[in-house]
Amino acid sequence: MQVSMQIALLERRSISELQEIWKKYFDAPPTTYNKEFYISRIAHRIQELAYGGLSANQQKLIANMYVPPEDRNNLPPAGTRIVREYLGVENVVTVMKDGFEYNGMKYSSLSAVAKKITGRKISGRYFFGLDK
Repeated sequence: MQVSMQIALLERRSISELQEIWKKYFDAPPTTYNKEFYISRIAHRIQELAYGGLSANQQKLIANMYVPPEDRNNLPPAGTRIVREYLGVENVVTVMKDGFEYNGMKYSSLSAVAKKITGRKISGRYFFGLDK
């Protein structure tokens, strides 16, 4: 049966039927009796099995996106893109959980990125306008 048809038919199922379907796709018992919860999770799992899940690289990127705010010295949350034009070139830095990504390279600090861009030692927070 087509994936879209399987997912569409979930809407017509009762909670008890969805619980039985759940057992086919997941090892752990569900923690709720909410029909929408079952439908969304089962639909996702059906698609994941049919089309493949996230690549290891995507999983790693997602895992690196969260750090509690108190550990980041008031930096934007992981996943945020910081954009700064310098000498007519737009420079985009992505905030990661444990550093910063710029032009496919990982840096431990914004100042290291700013130095790479300008060629001189400069505060990354100042260069990217985060001190305002």
